[in-house]
Amino acid sequence: MELWGDLVRTALLGTERGGKTWSSDGRLGEALTALQGQDAEPGAQLLRCAAVVGTYAQAGRAAMRRTTPPPQPAAPDSRPVPASAGHLRLILGDERLRHLLGEWLGLLAQRGLRVPETSIPTLLGMAVRDQGLRRAIMAVIGAKGHWLAAQNPEWAPLLDASDGQGRDDALWETGSLEQRLAWLIQLRLEDPESARARLAEVWKQEGARERRRLIEALSQGLESQDAEFLTAALADRSKEVRSYAAELLAKLPDSTLQARLRELLGGWLTLAPKAGLIAKLKGRRGQLDVRLPEAWDKAWERLGISEKAPKGLGQKAWWLEQMLGLVDPRHWAESWQSSPEEIIALVEGHDWQKPLLAGWQRATLRFSDTDWARALLRGIPASSPQLWALLGPPEQEDLVATMITMPCASELFQRGFDRLDSLEHAWSAAFSEALLQACLQRFRHQSPDRDGYGCYRALRHAAARLDPALLQRAEQAFEPYIQDASPWQKIATEMLDVLRFRSDMPRALDRVQVASE
Repeated sequence: MELWGDLVRTALLGTERGGKTWSSDGRLGEALTALQGQDAEPGAQLLRCAAVVGTYAQAGRAAMRRTTPPPQPAAPDSRPVPASAGHLRLILGDERLRHLLGEWLGLLAQRGLRVPETSIPTLLGMAVRDQGLRRAIMAVIGAKGHWLAAQNPEWAPLLDASDGQGRDDALWETGSLEQRLAWLIQLRLEDPESARARLAEVWKQEGARERRRLIEALSQGLESQDAEFLTAALADRSKEVRSYAAELLAKLPDSTLQARLRELLGGWLTLAPKAGLIAKLKGRRGQLDVRLPEAWDKAWERLGISEKAPKGLGQKAWWLEQMLGLVDPRHWAESWQSSPEEIIALVEGHDWQKPLLAGWQRATLRFSDTDWARALLRGIPASSPQLWALLGPPEQEDLVATMITMPCASELFQRGFDRLDSLEHAWSAAFSEALLQACLQRFRHQSPDRDGYGCYRALRHAAARLDPALLQRAEQAFEPYIQDASPWQKIATEMLDVLRFRSDMPRALDRVQVASE
């Protein structure tokens, strides 16, 4: 309001000139007149008037009147809530326990329970911020939680994360970008051709950001009929759209793009037979010759390749990494008659080792090749954590177990601990036992200062994934290390506290339940 602005200007310029008065209509004007009639310094009068005007601006207005009928009440929900929500309160109130929320929600869902109603707003806010928890939260907030989400524009998109929601055709026209993408993906799963036609209808009128997001719908059930649309998208003005279109085209085995990429790389990479003692000792079957072009070819843009390299990376290395990342890695194993492990050994110490491995990691993720994922995780200390997601939990555990059972001074042992936070599932009893023994090895022979925060993070993650049935074994084994004299006292104590907390969570949920609050 103008009156408030006038008060602020006077406060900034000073009241030394005097004689300044403020007025308004109605009851506010009466209050200002009364205040300025009092015998007080100009500065005091200014502050009093500002206090009244500020309060009036916040509260001194007529209540809003509802122009639409109130929403219908939430449907009844027969699912009971836990008799005690103590664990949930602790998890939400303590950052050190926050990473256990997903496990607690899973236990709740397994028992057919829903969360206490007082916790619904907090959980909905977390679901907005954390996509990894979104589905788990929406599964246990009950009918009242879904009702509440529908009343808040910030929470309403979360309803797309729930099962059993029908496709609302109005969202394609009026929804947010995320809602439109969810709608298009659902249509794609039901009728791929109609989804592609809908996307084509709006393609030219959408902005670059929208085109880049909406084209993701074609990744669902990608088929040869998508090739024409994706090929046209290779000429898009947006670099991000061209890159993603190329990524999808490359996944079509008979696409001309895949053939062209293989042809180009065939001239850049050559496996030549090589004899020699050193090569044989290292298990190499030949010599990889890399001959990259000197100049950029603008035609590569239509292959989804960007010319300008990120900071710190050479241009030629960037071209090589991108192209390798678009070619199915099985092509190299078949073409060179070598296993992924043998090919990785070829580039050890190579001048182009970094872009070669980076490109193969990209391709492994893009084509979900488990053989290459296994070889890269075994052979490269700095391999991408995303590769772990390509392996099933038993394979993940077997791979890390081979590392953490090595002597604790070895590089492999340390690498195994570094990989622990990539194992997001609940660990099996056998792997939990192996990890417990590895922890004891570390406690006996190393100092927690050796790896600093990395060590603390790995063991904290371990406490959240170990089989809780090992609690009694862990309490006995950790006894010498929870004493004040032990350098491991803080970490070992926290691990045991978390294990006890997790062990008690299912028991607490199995106690007396009530039908409603």
